[in-house]
Amino acid sequence: MITLVKSGYKRSPYFLLLFALCSLLSALCLLLSSCGKKGEPTLKSWEKQDPPSRLRAIHRDSEIILQWNFPRNKEQFIKGFLVMRSTGGDFEKIEFLGNNQQTYRDSNFTIGTLYRYKVLSQNLRDILSDDSNIVEVKPEKVPSPPEKLQFKIEHEILTLTWEDAGKGILYNIYKSDNKGFYPLWPINKEPIKETTLKDIFDIKKPVYYTIRSLRGGEIWDEGPASEEFEVNPSEFIPSAPQGLQAAVSEEKIYLIWKEVPETWVIGYKVYREIDPKEGFILIGETQTPSFVDTEKPLIKRTYRVAALGPAKEGPASEIKDVAFIPYR
Repeated sequence: MITLVKSGYKRSPYFLLLFALCSLLSALCLLLSSCGKKGEPTLKSWEKQDPPSRLRAIHRDSEIILQWNFPRNKEQFIKGFLVMRSTGGDFEKIEFLGNNQQTYRDSNFTIGTLYRYKVLSQNLRDILSDDSNIVEVKPEKVPSPPEKLQFKIEHEILTLTWEDAGKGILYNIYKSDNKGFYPLWPINKEPIKETTLKDIFDIKKPVYYTIRSLRGGEIWDEGPASEEFEVNPSEFIPSAPQGLQAAVSEEKIYLIWKEVPETWVIGYKVYREIDPKEGFILIGETQTPSFVDTEKPLIKRTYRVAALGPAKEGPASEIKDVAFIPYR
């Protein structure tokens, strides 16, 4: 701020012009000094924000889990979410969550009691939004998890099966690429009645499953997870090729065999032994159940053929004393 010293002289037009210029300079300095400062949005912070949408609930074992939606681009304009519950009377606050949290787990409940939930957003000026939709949950006793999970793979389809957990029981299947960590919602859109599920399978990486039994309804009463079930392609071992035969000519030996039943096999390895002291050596690989050995079969030899899985080789089939014997 620039201040002019008072004097007893009569103020001239030059003095007034100088005073106006100094005032303008002072205002400009104040404006420049405030540049770069960032504060809370003034008008935006007073606006009532949108309420959370699509509030939904699951009763899972010892928790009632709530989840809702809220626009990511509006999280910066709210402090967080107010979770409220009613057991028949007025709604009461049970938790306040940060603006980036959209899930709440309520473990303080009683089986057989009806609970009503709603969630509101609270803006930067503590103004509450309208209510979300209201969900009602009456938790009941949950069923035991299914047992004896098994699988088979045909081409790119994995079929998962398990033991029936009881009359009227439904199932949710949870899938993950990370051992021990599962999403909140299952891969099936609706609980299934059957004790089998088909899923697309990637032969290049392991996958993990758990299954939860549940009693159906608008709100699920879902039990604890089954034992984690790992499907790891690196552990797959194919069966031995069957029907290995040799057709011998003067110049070559043709090997053929039956294709192994495992559809995830990526090929076959062919080994040959001429001198038992040297043992078997790998002479080639093939993706079809046949192979041609172009070394002239003047000396007897033994062949072994093994199927190759994603990472491991299976047991080999063997054919002995193969050689060209001319007709006389």
